[in-house]
Amino acid sequence: MAARIKLIVTGDMERSALHKSLQRIFPSERHGQPVVWDVPHLKVGGSPTNNQLKSGHRPNGAMRKLARIMLSEATMGIKGVPADLIVVVDDVELGNIGREHIVAEHFCTAVRELLGQYNGAELVRHQAILREKCSFHLLKPMPEAYFFGDPDTLIALVSPGANPKLVHPSDVEKFETNEPAYLPACRNENSKKQLENKPWWRQECHPKDYIIHLAERNRKTYDEIIHGKQALLNIDWKKVPKYQTDTLIIRSLFADIADWFGIQNPICGDTDPAFYPAYGANHANLLLRNL
Repeated sequence: MAARIKLIVTGDMERSALHKSLQRIFPSERHGQPVVWDVPHLKVGGSPTNNQLKSGHRPNGAMRKLARIMLSEATMGIKGVPADLIVVVDDVELGNIGREHIVAEHFCTAVRELLGQYNGAELVRHQAILREKCSFHLLKPMPEAYFFGDPDTLIALVSPGANPKLVHPSDVEKFETNEPAYLPACRNENSKKQLENKPWWRQECHPKDYIIHLAERNRKTYDEIIHGKQALLNIDWKKVPKYQTDTLIIRSLFADIADWFGIQNPICGDTDPAFYPAYGANHANLLLRNL
């Protein structure tokens, strides 16, 4: 029987391509057993990170739904057969940049709320399943940021002459453009978001919109379901990190999956301590595999 990996995602592009993108750089077997990557479960109704999350607040409905989907996949699964590894993957989005630990806090709180309905041996069983099978990870600030880390992927989207301008060109998780021709549009958009009570919005840190700008400038279009899907399928993940100390969020995802396979991280380097436990950590104290 094959071992199954199930991603739970909040975007259509990720549902169509993220599992295939990750599958390319991991083995096809685990402990001699074939590994199947299921089509991801798409959580409908938007991402729980679309607005800024605050420490100590109750998780929003979208976050609680993500936790319920994860627990269901881990305990029941498709046709009564649970997956062997369940990985929830959400975007940081602009309002939570630099606040990733708060996003993790909200998800953990949502999971603990679910566990509150169990007690005794049943509670112990569910806790063990979560620690063994389930993880929560992020894409920072969203998947399009990583396309800027692989020149070939970006060129295919926006043409060879695009020449993007980034404040931190080596670390796409610190995405920010300082392209002079684009900044006036960013300031206009930031002003609009202020009126929508989103003072944290910084358009210059929005990779998808910057890709749209670059594509339009070169008389091309960007549709995440069409072009984004293909880019996610083709991206060379090993090209994305330029130094050991960058892109810690995505490295944590790869480290976690690699640990499940029992292999070294295919994208070696530092991980984010909020999303991948330090070497020697007592896993019995964790809520999930990585938190």
